Amino acid sequence: MKRLDEADRGDRGWFIITRVHVSLSWLESIAGYLANRAGRGIVELTYGDYQRLARIVDIDSDDPGRQLRRHHLLAMDKPLRLLRRVEGNRWRRIQLTERGHDLANSDDPSAVVEDALAAMRFAVEPWSPPQRVREYSEFDVPVYEIARQLLATCDGYIDRDEFDLFVSRIRTDEEVPWAAEAIGAYRELTKREKDSLHRKVRNRMPGAKQYSNWRDIGLHTFSLFSLGTSMVRQDTRLLLTTAWVQERAAYRPADGRAASAGPPPRGSSPPLLRMPTPPEVEGLLEPPTAPVGNDGADAESFVAKVLRSQGWQVAFYTNRRGYGFDLWARRKDRAMLVEVKSSLGDLDAVSLTSTEYRAARQHGDSYFLALVEHVASASPKLRIIQNPAAKLAVQKQSATSYVIYRAEWLRLTR
Repeated sequence: MKRLDEADRGDRGWFIITRVHVSLSWLESIAGYLANRAGRGIVELTYGDYQRLARIVDIDSDDPGRQLRRHHLLAMDKPLRLLRRVEGNRWRRIQLTERGHDLANSDDPSAVVEDALAAMRFAVEPWSPPQRVREYSEFDVPVYEIARQLLATCDGYIDRDEFDLFVSRIRTDEEVPWAAEAIGAYRELTKREKDSLHRKVRNRMPGAKQYSNWRDIGLHTFSLFSLGTSMVRQDTRLLLTTAWVQERAAYRPADGRAASAGPPPRGSSPPLLRMPTPPEVEGLLEPPTAPVGNDGADAESFVAKVLRSQGWQVAFYTNRRGYGFDLWARRKDRAMLVEVKSSLGDLDAVSLTSTEYRAARQHGDSYFLALVEHVASASPKLRIIQNPAAKLAVQKQSATSYVIYRAEWLRLTR
Protein backbone atom coordinates (compact mmCIF):
# COMPACT_ATOMS: atom_id res chain seq x y z
CA MET A 1 0.00 0.00 0.00
CA LYS A 2 2.93 2.37 0.50
CA ARG A 3 3.41 2.78 -3.26
CA LEU A 4 -0.34 3.01 -3.88
CA ASP A 5 -0.65 5.76 -1.27
CA GLU A 6 1.78 7.98 -3.17
CA ALA A 7 -1.05 9.12 -5.46
CA ASP A 8 -3.76 11.46 -4.22
CA ARG A 9 -6.52 9.01 -5.18
CA GLY A 10 -6.83 5.26 -5.56
CA ASP A 11 -7.70 5.48 -9.25
CA ARG A 12 -4.70 7.55 -10.29
CA GLY A 13 -3.48 5.23 -13.05
CA TRP A 14 -3.30 5.14 -16.83
CA PHE A 15 -6.42 6.53 -18.50
CA ILE A 16 -5.71 5.90 -22.18
CA ILE A 17 -9.01 4.73 -23.70
CA THR A 18 -12.67 5.66 -23.36
CA ARG A 19 -15.35 3.18 -22.37
CA VAL A 20 -15.58 1.40 -25.70
CA HIS A 21 -14.53 -2.04 -26.91
CA VAL A 22 -12.38 -1.24 -29.93
CA SER A 23 -12.70 -3.63 -32.85
CA LEU A 24 -10.08 -4.02 -35.56
CA SER A 25 -12.78 -4.48 -38.19
CA TRP A 26 -14.59 -1.23 -37.44
CA LEU A 27 -11.32 0.70 -37.13
CA GLU A 28 -10.40 -0.43 -40.62
CA SER A 29 -13.92 0.15 -41.96
CA ILE A 30 -14.08 3.72 -40.60
CA ALA A 31 -10.63 4.47 -42.02
CA GLY A 32 -11.72 3.02 -45.35
CA TYR A 33 -14.92 5.08 -45.36
CA LEU A 34 -13.04 8.32 -44.65
CA ALA A 35 -10.41 7.50 -47.29
CA ASN A 36 -13.11 6.84 -49.89
CA ARG A 37 -14.99 9.95 -48.81
CA ALA A 38 -12.15 12.44 -49.20
CA GLY A 39 -8.91 10.67 -50.09
CA ARG A 40 -6.14 12.58 -48.31
CA GLY A 41 -8.34 15.63 -47.96
CA ILE A 42 -10.50 16.89 -45.12
CA VAL A 43 -13.91 15.38 -44.34
CA GLU A 44 -16.61 17.81 -43.24
CA LEU A 45 -18.81 15.51 -41.20
CA THR A 46 -22.53 15.61 -41.94
CA TYR A 47 -25.47 13.85 -40.34
CA GLY A 48 -25.36 11.42 -43.26
CA ASP A 49 -21.73 10.61 -42.48
CA TYR A 50 -22.62 9.87 -38.87
CA GLN A 51 -25.46 7.61 -39.97
CA ARG A 52 -23.15 5.61 -42.22
CA LEU A 53 -20.45 5.38 -39.56
CA ALA A 54 -23.07 4.29 -37.03
CA ARG A 55 -23.92 1.32 -39.23
CA ILE A 56 -20.24 0.34 -39.27
CA VAL A 57 -20.03 0.23 -35.46
CA ASP A 58 -23.63 -0.97 -34.95
CA ILE A 59 -25.07 2.09 -33.18
CA ASP A 60 -28.86 2.51 -33.19
CA SER A 61 -29.52 6.09 -32.12
CA ASP A 62 -31.32 9.24 -33.26
CA ASP A 63 -28.05 11.10 -32.61
CA PRO A 64 -25.26 8.65 -33.51
CA GLY A 65 -22.72 11.44 -33.84
CA ARG A 66 -22.69 12.01 -30.09
CA GLN A 67 -21.63 8.47 -29.27
CA LEU A 68 -19.19 8.33 -32.18
CA ARG A 69 -17.49 11.54 -31.09
CA ARG A 70 -17.30 10.50 -27.44
CA HIS A 71 -15.96 7.01 -28.06
CA HIS A 72 -15.23 5.57 -31.52
CA LEU A 73 -13.81 8.59 -33.33
CA LEU A 74 -12.14 9.76 -30.13
CA ALA A 75 -10.27 6.44 -29.82
CA MET A 76 -9.06 6.85 -33.41
CA ASP A 77 -7.84 10.36 -32.57
CA LYS A 78 -6.44 9.82 -29.08
CA PRO A 79 -4.63 7.60 -28.41
CA LEU A 80 -4.32 5.75 -31.76
CA ARG A 81 -3.62 8.82 -33.92
CA LEU A 82 -5.38 7.35 -36.95
CA LEU A 83 -7.23 10.62 -37.59
CA ARG A 84 -6.99 14.22 -36.43
CA ARG A 85 -9.40 17.04 -35.77
CA VAL A 86 -8.62 19.99 -38.01
CA GLU A 87 -10.22 22.70 -35.82
CA GLY A 88 -8.84 22.17 -32.33
CA ASN A 89 -11.28 20.10 -30.25
CA ARG A 90 -14.17 20.50 -32.69
CA TRP A 91 -15.33 17.47 -34.70
CA ARG A 92 -16.80 19.30 -37.71
CA ARG A 93 -13.74 18.66 -39.90
CA ILE A 94 -11.45 15.63 -39.59
CA GLN A 95 -8.66 14.09 -41.64
CA LEU A 96 -6.94 10.71 -41.70
CA THR A 97 -3.31 10.67 -40.63
CA GLU A 98 -0.69 8.78 -42.65
CA ARG A 99 -1.17 5.80 -40.33
CA GLY A 100 -4.92 6.07 -40.85
CA HIS A 101 -4.38 5.82 -44.61
CA ASP A 102 -2.07 2.86 -44.05
CA LEU A 103 -4.86 1.13 -42.11
CA ALA A 104 -7.43 1.86 -44.82
CA ASN A 105 -5.24 0.24 -47.47
CA SER A 106 -3.37 -2.43 -45.54
CA ASP A 107 -3.50 -6.17 -46.16
CA ASP A 108 -2.46 -6.61 -42.50
CA PRO A 109 -4.38 -4.19 -40.24
CA SER A 110 -3.02 -5.71 -37.00
CA ALA A 111 0.52 -4.75 -38.01
CA VAL A 112 -0.55 -1.14 -38.63
CA VAL A 113 -2.24 -0.94 -35.24
CA GLU A 114 0.79 -2.58 -33.62
CA ASP A 115 2.91 0.35 -34.81
CA ALA A 116 0.33 2.82 -33.49
CA LEU A 117 0.29 1.12 -30.09
CA ALA A 118 4.08 0.94 -29.88
CA ALA A 119 4.33 4.71 -30.50
CA MET A 120 1.73 5.60 -27.86
CA ARG A 121 2.77 7.38 -24.65
CA PHE A 122 0.81 8.35 -21.54
CA ALA A 123 0.33 11.14 -20.57
CA VAL A 124 1.92 13.36 -23.18
CA GLU A 125 0.56 15.03 -26.28
CA PRO A 126 -0.51 14.20 -28.93
CA TRP A 127 -1.64 10.85 -27.46
CA SER A 128 -3.41 12.43 -24.48
CA PRO A 129 -5.53 15.61 -24.40
CA PRO A 130 -4.07 18.71 -22.67
CA GLN A 131 -6.31 18.35 -19.61
CA ARG A 132 -5.12 14.81 -18.96
CA VAL A 133 -1.51 15.81 -19.55
CA ARG A 134 -1.89 18.41 -16.77
CA GLU A 135 -3.73 16.02 -14.45
CA TYR A 136 -1.13 13.26 -14.89
CA SER A 137 1.92 15.50 -15.22
CA GLU A 138 4.21 12.95 -13.49
CA PHE A 139 3.39 10.22 -16.06
CA ASP A 140 5.43 9.75 -19.24
CA VAL A 141 5.42 6.08 -20.29
CA PRO A 142 5.28 4.04 -23.53
CA VAL A 143 2.32 2.04 -22.22
CA TYR A 144 2.25 -0.74 -24.82
CA GLU A 145 5.98 -1.39 -24.65
CA ILE A 146 5.90 -1.42 -20.85
CA ALA A 147 2.98 -3.84 -20.84
CA ARG A 148 4.90 -6.10 -23.22
CA GLN A 149 7.96 -6.03 -20.94
CA LEU A 150 5.87 -6.94 -17.91
CA LEU A 151 4.06 -9.75 -19.71
CA ALA A 152 7.43 -11.26 -20.63
CA THR A 153 8.57 -10.95 -17.02
CA CYS A 154 5.36 -12.17 -15.35
CA ASP A 155 4.87 -15.62 -16.94
CA GLY A 156 3.38 -14.15 -20.11
CA TYR A 157 0.23 -12.65 -18.58
CA ILE A 158 -1.26 -10.07 -16.23
CA ASP A 159 -4.81 -10.02 -14.95
CA ARG A 160 -7.21 -7.16 -14.45
CA ASP A 161 -6.40 -6.69 -10.75
CA GLU A 162 -2.65 -6.64 -11.39
CA PHE A 163 -3.14 -4.07 -14.12
CA ASP A 164 -5.35 -1.89 -11.90
CA LEU A 165 -3.10 -2.03 -8.84
CA PHE A 166 0.39 -2.03 -10.33
CA VAL A 167 0.82 -1.78 -14.10
CA SER A 168 -1.33 1.31 -14.63
CA ARG A 169 0.47 3.05 -11.74
CA ILE A 170 3.80 3.10 -13.59
CA ARG A 171 4.80 6.71 -14.17
CA THR A 172 8.21 6.28 -15.82
CA ASP A 173 10.20 3.48 -17.43
CA GLU A 174 12.29 3.19 -14.26
CA GLU A 175 9.29 1.89 -12.29
CA VAL A 176 8.90 -1.29 -14.38
CA PRO A 177 11.03 -3.41 -11.98
CA TRP A 178 8.89 -2.22 -9.05
CA ALA A 179 5.70 -3.29 -10.84
CA ALA A 180 7.13 -6.71 -11.73
CA GLU A 181 8.21 -7.27 -8.12
CA ALA A 182 4.82 -6.10 -6.83
CA ILE A 183 2.94 -8.44 -9.17
CA GLY A 184 5.08 -11.35 -7.99
CA ALA A 185 4.37 -10.51 -4.34
CA TYR A 186 0.65 -10.03 -5.06
CA ARG A 187 0.41 -13.51 -6.57
CA GLU A 188 1.69 -14.93 -3.28
CA LEU A 189 -1.12 -13.32 -1.24
CA THR A 190 -4.11 -15.26 0.03
CA LYS A 191 -7.58 -14.45 -1.27
CA ARG A 192 -8.40 -12.71 2.02
CA GLU A 193 -5.29 -10.53 1.75
CA LYS A 194 -6.10 -9.62 -1.86
CA ASP A 195 -9.70 -8.74 -0.94
CA SER A 196 -8.45 -6.52 1.88
CA LEU A 197 -6.14 -4.67 -0.51
CA HIS A 198 -8.97 -4.09 -2.96
CA ARG A 199 -11.25 -2.72 -0.24
CA LYS A 200 -8.60 -0.21 0.81
CA VAL A 201 -8.17 1.01 -2.75
CA ARG A 202 -11.90 1.19 -3.37
CA ASN A 203 -12.47 3.20 -0.19
CA ARG A 204 -10.06 5.86 -1.44
CA MET A 205 -12.15 6.57 -4.54
CA PRO A 206 -14.87 9.26 -4.75
CA GLY A 207 -17.87 6.99 -5.32
CA ALA A 208 -19.14 3.73 -6.79
CA LYS A 209 -19.38 5.10 -10.33
CA GLN A 210 -15.79 6.31 -10.27
CA TYR A 211 -14.67 2.90 -9.02
CA SER A 212 -16.69 1.13 -11.74
CA ASN A 213 -15.22 3.35 -14.45
CA TRP A 214 -11.70 2.70 -13.17
CA ARG A 215 -12.30 -1.04 -13.16
CA ASP A 216 -13.72 -0.98 -16.68
CA ILE A 217 -10.75 0.96 -18.04
CA GLY A 218 -8.44 -2.02 -17.44
CA LEU A 219 -10.49 -4.35 -19.66
CA HIS A 220 -10.92 -1.70 -22.35
CA THR A 221 -7.15 -1.22 -22.30
CA PHE A 222 -6.70 -5.00 -22.67
CA SER A 223 -9.01 -4.92 -25.70
CA LEU A 224 -7.07 -1.99 -27.16
CA PHE A 225 -3.71 -3.72 -26.71
CA SER A 226 -5.05 -6.94 -28.22
CA LEU A 227 -5.62 -5.16 -31.55
CA GLY A 228 -1.90 -5.42 -32.32
CA THR A 229 0.16 -8.50 -33.07
CA SER A 230 1.85 -9.06 -29.69
CA MET A 231 -1.01 -9.61 -27.25
CA VAL A 232 -4.38 -11.34 -26.85
CA ARG A 233 -7.13 -10.52 -24.37
CA GLN A 234 -8.67 -13.59 -22.74
CA ASP A 235 -11.61 -12.49 -20.56
CA THR A 236 -9.97 -10.61 -17.66
CA ARG A 237 -6.37 -11.41 -18.60
CA LEU A 238 -3.92 -9.97 -21.12
CA LEU A 239 -1.44 -12.47 -22.54
CA LEU A 240 1.46 -12.41 -24.93
CA THR A 241 0.29 -14.12 -28.10
CA THR A 242 2.97 -16.77 -27.56
CA ALA A 243 1.62 -17.44 -24.05
CA TRP A 244 -1.95 -17.66 -25.38
CA VAL A 245 -0.82 -20.29 -27.89
CA GLN A 246 1.18 -22.17 -25.27
CA GLU A 247 -1.86 -22.45 -23.01
CA ARG A 248 -4.04 -23.77 -25.79
CA ALA A 249 -1.40 -26.10 -27.14
CA ALA A 250 -1.09 -27.65 -23.68
CA TYR A 251 -2.83 -30.86 -22.69
CA ARG A 252 -5.96 -30.97 -20.58
CA PRO A 253 -5.92 -33.86 -18.07
CA ALA A 254 -8.89 -36.20 -18.07
CA ASP A 255 -9.73 -35.32 -14.43
CA GLY A 256 -10.39 -31.66 -15.35
CA ARG A 257 -7.39 -30.18 -13.59
CA ALA A 258 -5.51 -27.23 -15.08
CA ALA A 259 -3.79 -27.83 -18.39
CA SER A 260 -0.05 -28.38 -18.42
CA ALA A 261 2.58 -28.09 -21.11
CA GLY A 262 4.62 -30.96 -22.48
CA PRO A 263 3.73 -34.45 -23.66
CA PRO A 264 0.20 -35.63 -22.72
CA PRO A 265 -0.08 -37.89 -19.70
CA ARG A 266 -1.68 -41.29 -20.21
CA GLY A 267 -5.47 -41.02 -20.38
CA SER A 268 -5.51 -37.31 -21.18
CA SER A 269 -7.63 -35.71 -23.89
CA PRO A 270 -6.06 -34.25 -27.08
CA PRO A 271 -4.46 -30.78 -27.02
CA LEU A 272 -6.76 -27.77 -27.10
CA LEU A 273 -4.93 -26.40 -30.14
CA ARG A 274 -2.73 -28.27 -32.58
CA MET A 275 -0.25 -25.90 -34.15
CA PRO A 276 0.38 -26.72 -37.83
CA THR A 277 3.40 -28.67 -39.06
CA PRO A 278 3.26 -28.76 -42.86
CA PRO A 279 5.45 -31.04 -44.97
CA GLU A 280 8.47 -29.79 -46.89
CA VAL A 281 7.21 -28.67 -50.30
CA GLU A 282 9.72 -26.54 -52.18
CA GLY A 283 7.16 -25.11 -54.58
CA LEU A 284 5.34 -23.26 -51.78
CA LEU A 285 8.37 -21.53 -50.26
CA GLU A 286 7.58 -18.35 -52.18
CA PRO A 287 4.14 -16.69 -52.23
CA PRO A 288 2.22 -17.68 -55.39
CA THR A 289 1.93 -13.98 -56.34
CA ALA A 290 2.25 -10.64 -54.60
CA PRO A 291 -0.43 -10.52 -51.87
CA VAL A 292 -3.31 -8.08 -52.14
CA GLY A 293 -5.37 -6.29 -49.55
CA ASN A 294 -7.79 -8.30 -47.45
CA ASP A 295 -11.27 -7.30 -46.33
CA GLY A 296 -10.22 -6.50 -42.77
CA ALA A 297 -11.96 -9.46 -41.17
CA ASP A 298 -10.86 -9.99 -37.58
CA ALA A 299 -10.50 -13.74 -38.03
CA GLU A 300 -7.76 -13.63 -40.67
CA SER A 301 -5.81 -11.08 -38.65
CA PHE A 302 -6.20 -13.16 -35.50
CA VAL A 303 -4.94 -16.35 -37.16
CA ALA A 304 -2.04 -14.41 -38.70
CA LYS A 305 -1.16 -13.03 -35.26
CA VAL A 306 -1.09 -16.52 -33.77
CA LEU A 307 1.07 -17.88 -36.58
CA ARG A 308 3.49 -14.95 -36.39
CA SER A 309 3.87 -15.53 -32.66
CA GLN A 310 5.27 -18.95 -33.57
CA GLY A 311 7.77 -17.53 -36.06
CA TRP A 312 5.78 -17.81 -39.31
CA GLN A 313 6.01 -15.20 -42.06
CA VAL A 314 2.44 -14.50 -43.23
CA ALA A 315 0.90 -12.94 -46.33
CA PHE A 316 -2.81 -12.31 -46.96
CA TYR A 317 -4.83 -13.64 -49.90
CA THR A 318 -8.34 -12.91 -48.65
CA ASN A 319 -10.72 -12.24 -51.55
CA ARG A 320 -8.01 -13.02 -54.09
CA ARG A 321 -9.88 -15.06 -56.63
CA GLY A 322 -8.51 -18.26 -58.02
CA TYR A 323 -6.32 -19.32 -55.08
CA GLY A 324 -8.69 -20.93 -52.57
CA PHE A 325 -7.00 -19.85 -49.32
CA ASP A 326 -6.77 -16.79 -47.09
CA LEU A 327 -3.20 -16.93 -45.78
CA TRP A 328 0.19 -18.12 -47.02
CA ALA A 329 2.74 -18.76 -44.28
CA ARG A 330 6.39 -19.77 -44.27
CA ARG A 331 8.85 -20.71 -41.54
CA LYS A 332 12.36 -21.70 -42.66
CA ASP A 333 11.97 -24.53 -45.21
CA ARG A 334 8.27 -25.16 -44.65
CA ALA A 335 5.24 -23.36 -46.02
CA MET A 336 1.50 -23.77 -45.78
CA LEU A 337 -1.79 -22.41 -47.07
CA VAL A 338 -4.54 -21.56 -44.58
CA GLU A 339 -8.25 -21.10 -45.20
CA VAL A 340 -9.99 -19.25 -42.35
CA LYS A 341 -13.63 -19.77 -41.37
CA SER A 342 -15.12 -17.77 -38.52
CA SER A 343 -18.25 -16.89 -36.59
CA LEU A 344 -19.32 -14.37 -33.96
CA GLY A 345 -20.66 -17.34 -31.97
CA ASP A 346 -20.30 -21.10 -32.33
CA LEU A 347 -19.46 -22.28 -35.83
CA ASP A 348 -21.89 -24.74 -37.31
CA ALA A 349 -21.17 -26.33 -40.68
CA VAL A 350 -18.45 -24.64 -42.73
CA SER A 351 -18.61 -24.48 -46.49
CA LEU A 352 -15.73 -24.60 -48.94
CA THR A 353 -16.11 -23.10 -52.37
CA SER A 354 -15.16 -25.25 -55.32
CA THR A 355 -11.91 -23.26 -55.59
CA GLU A 356 -11.12 -23.80 -51.89
CA TYR A 357 -11.92 -27.49 -52.11
CA ARG A 358 -9.73 -27.94 -55.19
CA ALA A 359 -6.88 -26.13 -53.39
CA ALA A 360 -7.36 -28.34 -50.33
CA ARG A 361 -7.16 -31.49 -52.46
CA GLN A 362 -4.25 -30.22 -54.53
CA HIS A 363 -2.04 -29.17 -51.61
CA GLY A 364 -2.94 -31.96 -49.19
CA ASP A 365 -0.89 -31.79 -45.99
CA SER A 366 0.23 -28.25 -46.87
CA TYR A 367 -3.37 -27.00 -46.66
CA PHE A 368 -4.92 -26.12 -43.29
CA LEU A 369 -8.41 -25.13 -42.17
CA ALA A 370 -8.42 -22.56 -39.33
CA LEU A 371 -11.73 -22.35 -37.45
CA VAL A 372 -12.28 -19.27 -35.27
CA GLU A 373 -15.30 -19.10 -32.97
CA HIS A 374 -16.44 -16.04 -30.97
CA VAL A 375 -14.02 -13.99 -33.04
CA ALA A 376 -15.13 -10.58 -31.75
CA SER A 377 -15.34 -11.59 -28.10
CA ALA A 378 -12.82 -11.49 -25.26
CA SER A 379 -12.52 -15.29 -25.50
CA PRO A 380 -11.89 -16.30 -29.12
CA LYS A 381 -11.43 -20.01 -29.84
CA LEU A 382 -9.13 -21.34 -32.54
CA ARG A 383 -8.80 -24.83 -34.01
CA ILE A 384 -6.52 -25.76 -36.90
CA ILE A 385 -7.00 -28.87 -39.06
CA GLN A 386 -4.43 -30.20 -41.53
CA ASN A 387 -5.49 -31.63 -44.91
CA PRO A 388 -9.26 -31.23 -44.31
CA ALA A 389 -10.20 -32.63 -47.74
CA ALA A 390 -8.67 -36.00 -46.85
CA LYS A 391 -9.33 -36.16 -43.10
CA LEU A 392 -12.89 -34.85 -42.84
CA ALA A 393 -16.14 -36.13 -44.31
CA VAL A 394 -17.23 -33.60 -46.93
CA GLN A 395 -20.73 -33.40 -48.37
CA LYS A 396 -21.08 -32.02 -51.88
CA GLN A 397 -24.13 -29.77 -52.30
CA SER A 398 -25.98 -28.76 -55.41
CA ALA A 399 -24.45 -25.28 -55.34
CA THR A 400 -21.04 -26.96 -55.68
CA SER A 401 -19.87 -26.14 -52.18
CA TYR A 402 -18.29 -28.66 -49.84
CA VAL A 403 -19.73 -28.79 -46.32
CA ILE A 404 -17.98 -30.12 -43.21
CA TYR A 405 -20.49 -30.48 -40.37
CA ARG A 406 -19.64 -29.35 -36.83
CA ALA A 407 -19.63 -32.87 -35.41
CA GLU A 408 -17.14 -33.88 -38.08
CA TRP A 409 -14.55 -31.13 -37.53
CA LEU A 410 -14.95 -31.39 -33.76
CA ARG A 411 -13.96 -35.06 -34.06
CA LEU A 412 -10.44 -34.05 -35.04
CA THR A 413 -10.03 -31.15 -32.60
CA ARG A 414 -11.33 -32.48 -29.30
